[in-house]
Amino acid sequence: SRAAKDHACSMLLPILFFSSCLWGSFARSGPGPEVLAEQSDRSDNDDEPECKLSGHKDLHLLSPATACCYGKIVKNTSCCMDQKIASGVTRKTIQRPEMHWDCNDENCYDTLTGPRGRDSFWLPEGASCSTPRTLYTHGGSWMYGSPDTDSYAQLGSRLAKVTGTVVMLTDYPLVPAGNYSSILKWSISALQWLSKHGPFEGCKEQVPLFVGGDSSGGGTTMSLVLTLAKRPHLLDQELAGAFFFSPWTNLMCNTPEYYSNAFSKIQGVGKFQDDSKLTMYTGDILFQEVTPANADAFNGNAVEYLGGDFQLQTDPVASPFFAQPADFSGTVPPLYFAVGASESILGDSVRVAQHAAQGGVDVILEVYHGMWHVFPMYSEGCGLGEPLWAGEYAINQTGLFVRHIHQTGRLPYKLKLEGPEGGPPESSILAKFWRPGHSKVPFFSLSLRSQRETLCEGG
Repeated sequence: SRAAKDHACSMLLPILFFSSCLWGSFARSGPGPEVLAEQSDRSDNDDEPECKLSGHKDLHLLSPATACCYGKIVKNTSCCMDQKIASGVTRKTIQRPEMHWDCNDENCYDTLTGPRGRDSFWLPEGASCSTPRTLYTHGGSWMYGSPDTDSYAQLGSRLAKVTGTVVMLTDYPLVPAGNYSSILKWSISALQWLSKHGPFEGCKEQVPLFVGGDSSGGGTTMSLVLTLAKRPHLLDQELAGAFFFSPWTNLMCNTPEYYSNAFSKIQGVGKFQDDSKLTMYTGDILFQEVTPANADAFNGNAVEYLGGDFQLQTDPVASPFFAQPADFSGTVPPLYFAVGASESILGDSVRVAQHAAQGGVDVILEVYHGMWHVFPMYSEGCGLGEPLWAGEYAINQTGLFVRHIHQTGRLPYKLKLEGPEGGPPESSILAKFWRPGHSKVPFFSLSLRSQRETLCEGG
């Protein structure tokens, strides 16, 4: 397809690669984080496997938490998301005037039925009227989820902890009760309200505003960013920054990774170097349909979200994958992306990040090898008792991104790319391709209720 060719060509654009701290634990992570070795006599119909700590021969090709998540998610794609609430944060709910809807059997696929629309707030310790604020839009294919289900309460609490911002999650109307237009309007209204209301009554002062989202919610967040760039009068202030976990931005669903990252199980007939028999999993372990079935399923979902308007599938605001560098001019804030290298929608982050940088936006794009869709929401390690390094690190990087912008007004990393005369404006894009290991990058302590932990401990 033309979009696929354009994406392939965009990969040739200049990107700066940095590998400091990347390979520090290579011996621990093994030769390839996208390959899982397990006992070949285990049937796919067996119960969900129990994870073993490091040293077990089934886990020798991966870090223990990564191997544990692979083994469980391959058998049950609904399992293993984080369960613990970050300590030191408080939660409150707010019902904004006239912002309510009803989820029932006729207009909603979600299991959380009844009156909906209440916003969830997560307040970091010491929050006040001057604390920066973040609007976060949850994922779920625009059809499922809420601020309190599917581990979004856990994620919201962690984001409040690491970013130091008041995090607001909205319970927007899900498809088919809602659609692209109504969900975007709901998000604009929520951001306008958040800009004028703090965590307590009487908050009047203007504070830095951030936006974030994952998966479909990341797509809506990018649509929100681009809408404000075209119509800045909708908000009394400019956004300070935006962050994304595995955003779904291409509603044509035709990026090359739908093919190159298609899920595959390879049953080895031989033995590995230590005589263990192998089963290998590569590609997208969450969306295991073989292309074109996988891409077709995404496409059908996208069309329903767009209200059946096929033309919106390539609209640069509704489907930001098709936004050009010029669309990112104006008031687009610094952007941070964390995405798994094994995802079907990897290209949805890469191309948007590249075009934003070409348009003059400061961008951090982090691609994590062996990681799956929205992997930061599995940071507890899928029940192993040992954290998923990449998930914790991505959450920590989000905290660093937000805090640094709030404190200094700029990215924590600033690298200048200058185009030829008459070319694109100066911009900054830092692309990192991570493998599991320990990093020396600054971090913020995150303790969890019922279990005290420290992010990237010893890093």
